Amino acid sequence: MPNKSPASSHRTWHIPTSLARRFALAAAGLAVAALLLTSIASWWLLTRQQENAMNELAARERQFHAQTIGLNLTALATRMTEIAGSTILATGRVNRAGRETYLQPFLASIQQVNGVPVQVLFADFQGGEIASNNAQFNAEERIWLREKLKLGRPVAAIFMNRDDPVLVALAPLVYPLTKKPEGGLLYKIALSALHSDEHMKLLWGAPLADEPTLTSPVTVPAVFASLNFRIIGTAPLEDNRSLSPLYLPVFLLVMGLFVAVVLGGAHMASVLTQDLRKLQLFASHLVRDGLSQERAQTTGTEEVASLSSSINQMLDRLYEQRQALTREAEKQVDLANALKRADKRKDEFVAMLAHELRNPLAPIMTGAEMLKLAAHNDPFIQRTGQIIGNQANHMARIIDDLLDISRITRGQVTLKLETIDFAKVVAVAIEQIRPLIESSQHHFSISIPAGPLPVSGDPARLVQVTSNLLNNAAKYTPEGGYLDLRVAIEDGELRMTVGDNGSGIDHDLMPEIFDLFTQGERTPDRRQGGLGLGLALVKSLVQMHGGRVTADSPGLGKGSSFNVYLPCGRLEDLPAPVAKTAPSTSGRSLKIHLVDDNVDAGQTLAMLLEMDGYQVTLSVDGLSTLQQFKDTDDCPDLFILDIGLPDMEGTELAQKLRDLPQLLNARMMALTGYGQASDKARSLAAGFNHHLVKPVDYAHLKELLADIENDLRALA
Repeated sequence: MPNKSPASSHRTWHIPTSLARRFALAAAGLAVAALLLTSIASWWLLTRQQENAMNELAARERQFHAQTIGLNLTALATRMTEIAGSTILATGRVNRAGRETYLQPFLASIQQVNGVPVQVLFADFQGGEIASNNAQFNAEERIWLREKLKLGRPVAAIFMNRDDPVLVALAPLVYPLTKKPEGGLLYKIALSALHSDEHMKLLWGAPLADEPTLTSPVTVPAVFASLNFRIIGTAPLEDNRSLSPLYLPVFLLVMGLFVAVVLGGAHMASVLTQDLRKLQLFASHLVRDGLSQERAQTTGTEEVASLSSSINQMLDRLYEQRQALTREAEKQVDLANALKRADKRKDEFVAMLAHELRNPLAPIMTGAEMLKLAAHNDPFIQRTGQIIGNQANHMARIIDDLLDISRITRGQVTLKLETIDFAKVVAVAIEQIRPLIESSQHHFSISIPAGPLPVSGDPARLVQVTSNLLNNAAKYTPEGGYLDLRVAIEDGELRMTVGDNGSGIDHDLMPEIFDLFTQGERTPDRRQGGLGLGLALVKSLVQMHGGRVTADSPGLGKGSSFNVYLPCGRLEDLPAPVAKTAPSTSGRSLKIHLVDDNVDAGQTLAMLLEMDGYQVTLSVDGLSTLQQFKDTDDCPDLFILDIGLPDMEGTELAQKLRDLPQLLNARMMALTGYGQASDKARSLAAGFNHHLVKPVDYAHLKELLADIENDLRALA
């Protein structure tokens, strides 16, 4: 057998490479140290247990004393409150003889409450004494009484009466009819009468800088809460010094073991976690510099090497995923930009759609008006004109709702707030919706309080809210049904209720009734019509006014009601009524020049105006209009210009017309299918006096023409 070499017979011990074994050794060493520390500290803990028990006993004594004082103060406050509310005090104030008969004996019988002597004085509302139980209140206390009587609520304070502090409190007499203090019951006790234990001391007010921490608060009624009563006492072992010689060696031993364990554990942790700290340093660089192709080193202990390998695999996958996410993010950015462009095109399309729909509606509505004017004695033609006008108005309302909801969702609606009479809003809305109500033969009732109903709002938008609710009620109620509109003032709010006995609302639909495009189940004939925008518009506009809207329905076929709540305005902010001058039919008629590239729309409006006695000329583009009035003094009083002309915009035409000296003061009226706020602002900035949206409300147009005619007549 060959001989073993000396090196092979001697093995050198080294720290295991396994992290688990290293931590096992460290845990064993720490356990030995912890056991030694526990054995030494047990004796010290047993001695502390007795001291804690004595401290707990002292705390219970303080709490008992605080509870006793609290009960006495509660009984005192309760008794004084009962006396203050006694009918004897109320009837005793009738006259002086009555006071002497009832109050003095009554108060004299009150000498103690729960064995605590109390002094009681009944004072009038100025603090003057009416009766007492021979109580002695000094000048400072009486001045305090007069000051606190004004507050009308129970209060208390501490006064120093020589070296003996006293508690003085006031129970005011406040009667339900006056709601003001009519007098007060002043009472005081000596604080020394509340406690007698020499080991306990009653304190009040803010805690002192050198106040002991062993205190117990006193639970008192609300009148004494601000005084912050508390009890302090002496700890039972404060004078026991028998264990003090052992504190120092035990403390030194514990601190020595603590330092040894900390130093040993720190060194061992440094050795055991060296590889982990390298991995931590790599992770820090990764967090600071971001994900890259750099990877962690796999040297070190078995566990750390395995962890490093797993981290590197994870980083490889994250890097690949980041590349994929980057590509996806680029796609999302492109998609978002495409959506923005599509949304912009959608808005432009909606505006253009409204313009293109309004243009053909204009001659239709104008033709309907002409039918009614031309056939005064023919009911059939009158009815036909009415039907055409109603349906065209319905289409115009749908277009306006579509544009309004688009503007509201983009936050582009601005309210023109003013204090208005809501009764006028209701009147205008009813006038707008009356043809639909009458055509359906509905029974319509209105209940509005007499007098003005001031609210702060935009008149046009509030009319829109009211007419939309009435329109819904009329559409969803069978012919001959019942509609009602009620207005009331409740708790500083104006409440308008629109109710009907129509088709009602399904309970499942109720939570979504104010959402966009929400509608109940349609009948096969689609009698109700609409796009489901009306109630969404109502909710948005009411909320913009600082109000709210609610809906209620017992169920399908049982009708429904909608409540609109708006903050009330002030009566004094309502504008003074302005007497409106009636248009005069005598004197010269207006000369009107109408410019519209839609020949049908221009001709029908011109014919309608001529039927009402106006002198109308017509052109279809801007250049011919400029040429016509360039070298003539026979100029019209009013230009009605379409904005979207083929050769130039109506705004440009208006400016060029005003550049002609003879047309410097001519009136300009824009008549266009574009009705957004920006369109109106642009036309007014271009020099137009008025902006009307196609299809024009002919009644409103006639009012404007009458005002212009009156103004011109006044200047003549």
